[in-house]
Amino acid sequence: MSEDDFFTEEQTDGVHLSLKVRNWLLRQKTAYQELVIAETTELGRLLALDGKVMLTEADEAFYHEMLVHPTLTSLDNPQTVAVIGGGDGGTVREILRHPSVQQVFWVEIDEAVLSACRELLPSVHCGVFDDPRVKLVVAPGEQWLPKFEAAFDAVIVDGTDPIGPALPLFEPPFFRTCKKALKPNGILTLQCGTPFYFRDEVRMVWRNLNQVFEQVRLYLGFVPTYPSGLWAYAMASNQLPNLDLTELQRRRRERGLTNCRYYNPEIHLASFALPPFVQELLS
Repeated sequence: MSEDDFFTEEQTDGVHLSLKVRNWLLRQKTAYQELVIAETTELGRLLALDGKVMLTEADEAFYHEMLVHPTLTSLDNPQTVAVIGGGDGGTVREILRHPSVQQVFWVEIDEAVLSACRELLPSVHCGVFDDPRVKLVVAPGEQWLPKFEAAFDAVIVDGTDPIGPALPLFEPPFFRTCKKALKPNGILTLQCGTPFYFRDEVRMVWRNLNQVFEQVRLYLGFVPTYPSGLWAYAMASNQLPNLDLTELQRRRRERGLTNCRYYNPEIHLASFALPPFVQELLS
């Protein structure tokens, strides 16, 4: 068995994740990054950018559901959403499960990623590329978003980790742009890495959000193929709602979200309960 039989991600200097590959579907250097799509033996198809796992078919719903549903379920009547990144289409797929959504502006910088995912990851995007509610824009999100003011119920940033080329999407100038683009009580949501390995990055995003927004909440989810498995997300707004379990259950039924693989109202509430080591990180 050769090294080419495995995709290996260096999650930290001393921790590597290796997945056995049955078939390499695509290895491509795009204008922005190294793109890999492969068929693994255990977790279905894999998407990786610059050597980092973005998703596997086995657990992508864990991530996409938790990036989308805590936010959109918290909003009374979400109609217009902007997605920055998320070239695989999983985030847009979950957004469109909310019946009130009328338009999704989907902004992805790398057209090659869009083309590859459209062809090779149909189980992830489930046809959202052709949904009439979706307007797909190929552009850097930080350059596209500033032309909008009070336009969106939610802005969801589905980017890579807050390091390197993606760093501008996690800094105060971009967060101020998001705040301007949101409706008065709209919500910005983004992933911000793992508080287990990437402590400095999570702390940085937390602090930067608090410079811009009146209310910020961190919440946690489980994504087996991501570093440590423990993943952090943040919601920020002028006013974040506090919904109880009964209301969350009602909205789940009304919106037809009863067949999610990870998200449910109980998980929604529990995800905001932070263990002491994360609370200490944020203080």
